[in-house]
Amino acid sequence: MSGVQDNKQVAKNTVYMYIRMAFTMLVGLYTSRVVLQVLGVEDFGLYNVIGGIISLFTVLNAALVNTTSRFITVSLAKGDAQDTRQIFNMSFLLHFFVGILIVVLGETVGLWYLHIKLVIPEGRELAAEWLYQFTIISAFLATLNVPYNATIIAHEKINVYAIVQIIDVALRLVIVLLIKVAPFDKLIFYALLILLVTVLNFAINYIYCHRKFEEVKFLFYWSWKTFREILKFIGWALVGNFSNMFYTQGINLMLNAFCGPAVNAARGIAVQVQGVVAQMANNVQTAINPQIIKSYAVNDKDRMYNLIIASSRLCFYLLFVISLPIFIETEFLLQLWLGTVPEHTVNFVRIILMCVLLDAFVNPMFTANLASGKLALYHGPLALLMYVFMFITYFSIKISRIPESVFISYFVACLIGYVMRIFMLNKQVGLKPLHYVKRVLSPVALVVCISLIAPITVHYFINSGWIDFLVTSFVAVISVIVTVYYWGVTPGEREFASSFVRNKIQRLKGNNRQ
Repeated sequence: MSGVQDNKQVAKNTVYMYIRMAFTMLVGLYTSRVVLQVLGVEDFGLYNVIGGIISLFTVLNAALVNTTSRFITVSLAKGDAQDTRQIFNMSFLLHFFVGILIVVLGETVGLWYLHIKLVIPEGRELAAEWLYQFTIISAFLATLNVPYNATIIAHEKINVYAIVQIIDVALRLVIVLLIKVAPFDKLIFYALLILLVTVLNFAINYIYCHRKFEEVKFLFYWSWKTFREILKFIGWALVGNFSNMFYTQGINLMLNAFCGPAVNAARGIAVQVQGVVAQMANNVQTAINPQIIKSYAVNDKDRMYNLIIASSRLCFYLLFVISLPIFIETEFLLQLWLGTVPEHTVNFVRIILMCVLLDAFVNPMFTANLASGKLALYHGPLALLMYVFMFITYFSIKISRIPESVFISYFVACLIGYVMRIFMLNKQVGLKPLHYVKRVLSPVALVVCISLIAPITVHYFINSGWIDFLVTSFVAVISVIVTVYYWGVTPGEREFASSFVRNKIQRLKGNNRQ
């Protein structure tokens, strides 16, 4: 496939994921509001903290996700069908064993923490128990689902991936409507329906992959050479993922211990906003990741550099155009969305949005590292950074009892980690720091500085109600789009985007005439 065809495929995949993101974002914002209202602050906080406990045990699964995707994508790039089949089969077996391990840890260490350490509102012990068991089963099925999702993405069938995710989100919308008329405890009913959606998601991916992809035919296969190679990736990915999971979920547990379940609810809302906004960057990156890995696999370094740089800027701009109105109008939006806004939520959301914007730069760097296979250089220093900041965060919340301190510490850790990654790129794939700064950070800084002026000025003079929100948001979006178009992209990228839009408009006009 030529570079032009590859670019068109990436653009198409980005559009598919963008549509998925728009639907997911709208439904996600609505469902979060209703779930908070129906469950109440304490049950909503309980749901989030119990999910966090299970997340601690799925850290190995998270390491396998990226490893599986990398090995399948590289194998497809080399065109070795037998090797791809063997990698898929080994990946499925590994995920099955990891799923069993998650269940064992959940039913031992996790249960101990649930019963002994977790702060549970009086009278909600039984609901917490049922919620916990349903969450463990969901985690097991989600683990088995990973090789199928990785295969769909590696084949760049992003339209299929997007459709399955849209179905998943639509069903979660139905769940929100159903829990209003729950025949028994609303929290238990909600967790049960989420589990059923997870089962359906797995079934759809299983059937599609077995019908469409030749390599997805389960035959027991084991190669110690391949296993050692995969294990090396998993080991270092596990170091990085565990440190990050330990930190982020540790924040949840620290807030529960020092501030109580109500603050967990505030964090849960902030994380919901983070997830919805970050989905845009993740969607775009998902569409580009196979091309970055395949370019490295065939030793096309120049194309890989261009993809890393372009996707870094693109992901940031797409997040910034959404985040800027949210950041300025956080209090109004939360009041509109939730009705009753838990204390500290406004500050949590604003700080976490800044972390999300940094992550937009990090995603392409992580994919480049994954392609290179030099995981020790990447995960080792970053894991050490996370552990250091875990202790800093613990003492800051213990001494101050100010919930915002944990998010401020997390943002500082993310910022330092990003600077470290810029220098790591040179060691991993040969992308020079100065070249990266010139082509990524310089245009991004220019866009941010110029586009902030108009919306902040408008907000300062109006500063109340719907008029302020509508005018400020409109000015913010237009300001970012215009600034990006003239100062945030290269002439070639500007022409490609204009040509792509023109072709789509002409095609639509042609279809309407017919």
